[in-house]
Parts: sequence; structure tokens; C-alpha cells
Amino acid sequence: MGQQLDARVASDMAAKARDTASDLAAETEKALHDKIDPSTPVLRELKETAGAALDRAAELARKASAPLVQAANAVHGAAHDVGQAATTVYQQSARAGESVSRYAAEQPLTALLVAAAIGYGLAYLIHRP
Repeated sequence: MGQQLDARVASDMAAKARDTASDLAAETEKALHDKIDPSTPVLRELKETAGAALDRAAELARKASAPLVQAANAVHGAAHDVGQAATTVYQQSARAGESVSRYAAEQPLTALLVAAAIGYGLAYLIHRP
């Protein structure tokens, strides 16, 4: 019987504590709501200032990214130009190689004499005192 009484007393105290906490929360909410009216000039100014700061940050981000985009485009264009130049040089060297091969096949003695003269000239330049 003593335990049942203790449990009932504890339950009643918990219920009163819950009710008191709920009432206190409601009163605090009402007091804060009355004190902080969304239409107060301070809050309006704060909202406007925050909005202006966000707009300014977005503008600065756009301005900062523009030179990076231009630089990336310039690098891409330069890489494309280098690729085209390399392709052109490769094609020209391939045509020159075909031309030399065809000339050597048509004029083997002349090609041999030209190669010997080039070899002699290089040897002379390397072994010159």
C-alpha cells in the first residue's frame, strides 16, 4: 500500500511539473512574441541589410568568376591552336618524307651522292679543330 501511495504521489507531482512547464513555455512564447514584433523597424532593417549583403556577395562572386572563365577559354583556345599546328607539322613532314622516298626511288645515284655530301659535311663540322 505504501508503494502505491508513493507511485501516485510521484505521478501527481510529474503531472503538475508538466503542466507548470507547459504553462511557463506558453507564457514565455507569448512574451517573446509581444516583444519581438515582425513589423518592428529594427527587424525590417536587419532583413534589408542581410538581403543587401547577400546581393553584394553574389555580385562579387560573379565578378571574381568572370576572369577565371576568360582565362580558361584562353587556355582552351591556345591548346586548340597548338593541336592544329602539331597536326599541320605532322602532315607536312609526312609529305616531305614521301617526296624524299619517291625521289630516292626515281634517282638512286643522285640521292646517294646527296646523302654522302650531307654526311661528309656533318663529319667535317663535328671533327673540325
